[in-house]
Amino acid sequence: MGTTLSSFISILVMLGFLRKNTVKVLAISLIYVFTQSFRWLVLGQMIFKTWIFMMLSIIISFFASVFFLFFLNHRLKGKIPIKPLSIFHAYLEYHLNKNPESFEKILEDMSEKRDLELSLLLLDTEKEVDLSIFGLSVHFGPFGTVGSSQLPSRLIKLIENPSLRVLLLRNLSNHSLNLPSWREVEKLRLKMVEALSSAKQLGECNASVVQKETEGYSVTIISICSYCIVLLSCPGYSVEDLPPEWVPNISSLISKYGFTPFIITDAHNSIDSSSWRTLDPDYGRFVNILEEVLKSLRKTSEKKVIIGFDRIHPSVLPNDEIGPGGISTIVLNLEGENHALIVIDGNNMVKGLRNYLVDHLKKSLNLSTLEIVTTDTHLLTGIRKAKKGYFPIGFKTDKELLLKTCIESIKNAISSLSACSIKVWIGKVEDIRVTGGVFNILESFVKQCSKMINILMVLTTLLTFLLSLILF
Repeated sequence: MGTTLSSFISILVMLGFLRKNTVKVLAISLIYVFTQSFRWLVLGQMIFKTWIFMMLSIIISFFASVFFLFFLNHRLKGKIPIKPLSIFHAYLEYHLNKNPESFEKILEDMSEKRDLELSLLLLDTEKEVDLSIFGLSVHFGPFGTVGSSQLPSRLIKLIENPSLRVLLLRNLSNHSLNLPSWREVEKLRLKMVEALSSAKQLGECNASVVQKETEGYSVTIISICSYCIVLLSCPGYSVEDLPPEWVPNISSLISKYGFTPFIITDAHNSIDSSSWRTLDPDYGRFVNILEEVLKSLRKTSEKKVIIGFDRIHPSVLPNDEIGPGGISTIVLNLEGENHALIVIDGNNMVKGLRNYLVDHLKKSLNLSTLEIVTTDTHLLTGIRKAKKGYFPIGFKTDKELLLKTCIESIKNAISSLSACSIKVWIGKVEDIRVTGGVFNILESFVKQCSKMINILMVLTTLLTFLLSLILF
């Protein structure tokens, strides 16, 4: 049985790394496995007076591998223009050698070009450090270091300098809006740099903030000179990505009330990490709450605002739960009232944690409004020891420790409050590649491959055991 398993795994490894046609790879694999198992053939002859059993083990593993190849081709036949074995090569190359280049090239070849919206609010403070708030219509996936997965922290690192801080907010999106490679991310970065240099001056910065939460749904709007940052949250439910198809109608509704949509952000801050069941959120309920908030906002005159910002990279919190972007906090002070937004570089939060943090932070720091969002980074996605491939914030982190860190960040932001003027840029990144629907095909394919390998390992072991009982 050990010979069967080791032979099967050896053939799979050969299939994954040999860049030849399938027949040649199988022939080379069979010769390799035979030479590797030769000592077991000799041992079998000495102990059992026959080498048939050992040969059967090799033959069983060989035909299991042939079946696996048939499975690869059958699953993707007619769905994509690339050979399934090439995808298997690229997948192993990434996971074993940590090299995403081959996988990114495949994603690029199957991706589609789109024009993606990009927006910027540039707050020129009276202190030495300005703050740029970018709204990105990109999804931060697919996983690990592939494509735009590490975009939130990577772009911050590349764009920030001693006189400029960067805060990234993600528009409603899903995996169809993943960027396939770092080459496409670089196109986005260059457009962001261009926006910083060509933003239009609006003058003194005024703002208003309205938040309404009811029946597990929450809508927060931060209006800065009538440009609306909309934060949608379902803290009472277990929810994954809010669909990008909502964006046009929500944007039209915002415009109807006389405001300009800047970004419609999915707070991505509540998932049931015990069952992993998720709810499809009620669009109509969100719209009703949004209209109430917009009506209140229209009645509320914008006030002169002073703004503070802070970012903490907490070494005391798990680095497989919170990414290198750390915890970012922006505080808007409107005539003595503090309104805060916390952005944590992670993928979702365990259900209930957002409410716990909001309740305690508002009480202890006397905040008028507060929302907490995650970047939905996929840099930390693909962790083998995690049931779903990632740890949502709060899965491992002690909530008291996270609360303490958030308090520190908000206090730091308050201490840095400064008057500011505002510049704005609204535009598009043209002809940028996104993975589109092909990512879902590949994601399903990879999961099915992993499942099939496990099934074949069990079946080959059982078949070898049964044959040994029959023959001996």
